[in-house]
Amino acid sequence: MPVLVLNSSLQPLSVIPERRLIVLLSKQKVTFVDERVRTLIEESITARRLELERPVIVQLLANVRVPRVALQATRSNILLRDEETCQYCGKRTRELTLDHIIPRSRGGQSTWENLVACCKPCNGKKGNRLLKEVNMRLLRQPHPLTQEYAGFFLLRYPKLREAYEEFIMSAHGGHAQIMSA
Repeated sequence: MPVLVLNSSLQPLSVIPERRLIVLLSKQKVTFVDERVRTLIEESITARRLELERPVIVQLLANVRVPRVALQATRSNILLRDEETCQYCGKRTRELTLDHIIPRSRGGQSTWENLVACCKPCNGKKGNRLLKEVNMRLLRQPHPLTQEYAGFFLLRYPKLREAYEEFIMSAHGGHAQIMSA
């Protein structure tokens, strides 16, 4: 089970493997946000067998400054943003292609706003034409992923994201508004 590392300000920083957690614990750089999980981890370490069934969230004891980085419109980031769903027909599959809304042959660029996840049948139907020429529509307008919600990577770990959202809600007395990517 991956481990979510929060900054001391509770901002998600990264997801690390269990082995890295052991190193951070041994160097006393993190603390657990859930005492039950702390107990389970300590028992697992004593038994020399770390088998995590539930999501683990730790918080750094010292704040780390995170520089803003513009996320690139890569295949994996586009699929992540579009939740592995064809943006024309809504089919959820792992076998998606990327489609340029305005085809490259017509001057379209490989930008966040012009790339969408697309199933092969829809991509074949659209080809190098504009949406209005083939009577197709987008399910939602594409937008860049931002790091305003620094935990955009949590989209790859649904159980960790759910645990983080529950933690934030409980930390703010159930009145927190979770920002989505």
